[in-house]
Amino acid sequence: MKNQRSIRRNFTLIELLVVIAIIAILAAILFPVFAQAREKARAIACMSNMRNIGLATMQYIQDYDEVYPLGYMWDGASWGGTMWTVGLGPYLQKYGASNTQFVDGAVGGNSVLVCPSFRPAIDANGQPIPGGQVGIGYSINKTQLNTPWNTGLPAGLQGFGGVSQATLIAPANLVAFAETAVVGANGDANIARAADQAWCDPNNPVQASCGPFTFQPLLWSNKPNQTTGWDFDIPGGFAGQGNGDYQRRRRPDFRHSQRCNVMFADGHAKAVGPNTLTARIGSADDIWHNHN
Repeated sequence: MKNQRSIRRNFTLIELLVVIAIIAILAAILFPVFAQAREKARAIACMSNMRNIGLATMQYIQDYDEVYPLGYMWDGASWGGTMWTVGLGPYLQKYGASNTQFVDGAVGGNSVLVCPSFRPAIDANGQPIPGGQVGIGYSINKTQLNTPWNTGLPAGLQGFGGVSQATLIAPANLVAFAETAVVGANGDANIARAADQAWCDPNNPVQASCGPFTFQPLLWSNKPNQTTGWDFDIPGGFAGQGNGDYQRRRRPDFRHSQRCNVMFADGHAKAVGPNTLTARIGSADDIWHNHN
């Protein structure tokens, strides 16, 4: 009896196309999942950064009579070499001692002040950041955590000083630091309407400048690669605080699946949605202004 040889059959073209189609379908399903997982990891790393900033702030105010870090300061002609990033520097393990480069909103790429999802390469003046450094994507809530611009400081200095924690009505409900970006031109016609720049009297229930606001933060488009390491602006004013540089368009950025990581004035951190920014000033959903 002769041994029968097994017959080897090659794939047909149709079978090969079916396999390729199955692989393509699986890739289409899995790649977005992988991308979401990577973004979730970046959001968690960013939240860790924000918690470290919160711990550093709490240590800072304990050493400085419960006064928050200043916004920034200069001598009238050039930088005086300090701002909130420098003030918190010694309290952040990854940050080390103060450095005047921090005033320009630039830090080393592994700094705790760098969000993994936002690594700008242009400084706040629109100039390229030197090699080995990236821009800061976190900012202080200047109108609520700092005093108005003061030109009468010692040694010819002027700037935004820090406020005392005792002046805050509800520190656990007031954002002190947030993820931010410089907002560019976009389709949201209400981003900088006059009413959003006006001071708000929350005791006046019909005042338009108190909100709720009609702008849509999720429609904002960010300017490419520009750092925001100073302060951010919020709609309206409160308790005599106006937004003198509202047109600089440094805004809270909801870059992590439409959420923004923030640190509150009592040191805790969490992710918040855009509805908090558009809420009427003084309402239960408003976490950006100093109120009950």
